[in-house]
Amino acid sequence: MGAQIISAAIYWYLKEEGREVFADLSYFDGEERIATVGNKGEVSHWSWQLDPFDLSRSSFEAAAPYSRRDVELIEDGPQKLMLGVKALRQPWVQNRLPIAGVPAGVLPADFANGYLCAHVRRGDYVNVASHLVSDREFFELAGKFAGLMKHLVVVSDSPIEEAFRKRISEGYEQVAFLDDVDAYTSHCVMRTARILVCSNSQFSLIAALLNPQALVVLPKQWFGAKDRAIEAPIHEACGFQILRPNE
Repeated sequence: MGAQIISAAIYWYLKEEGREVFADLSYFDGEERIATVGNKGEVSHWSWQLDPFDLSRSSFEAAAPYSRRDVELIEDGPQKLMLGVKALRQPWVQNRLPIAGVPAGVLPADFANGYLCAHVRRGDYVNVASHLVSDREFFELAGKFAGLMKHLVVVSDSPIEEAFRKRISEGYEQVAFLDDVDAYTSHCVMRTARILVCSNSQFSLIAALLNPQALVVLPKQWFGAKDRAIEAPIHEACGFQILRPNE
């Protein structure tokens, strides 16, 4: 969903600039396939996930009349991320991706008064990620905000182990763990958070950009050494950094 929202935002942004823009939707001709966690290099193949925003494939003009030799193709990398961040910071783009809030019954009623949400990206991401935000980093950040916030929500795409649950809950009156909800529900929870602690994933990044009211904490490192240049657009959108405790 994160990658699809970034691509949609870029499409709208460039069209608004008067560019002739088409969407390459050939990826969605393949069947959905969920990768097995632990199989290094194996990635999931996702289906179309923008229907909750009333966006179907027909909402975008496809690139069928053109071959790749005739166009400037925006592939994954620094240019695409830069355009995506710029597009998703535009209020008119944000308005095209509305949510109605957290679906009923997902969180206890008290959480409506505000909560910290931590997104722990794991799942098939561990098969391909060149860098992962560690459990310890989530514990340290959650601990710093305990006392400021009464409620904590932990969103993950993998089952959350008991030891993790116990450690991150320290200092909070109520904690909700969401590791078995769909992507759109997770997205709504992250976009409604008062404080959002992100992992190094596109899914986290788009929720942060679409939640301008939140205090957002982004990782300083997103990729391994050979891919660090891709991070530049993210760092340019940030201000303060968080001081680490002594090692």
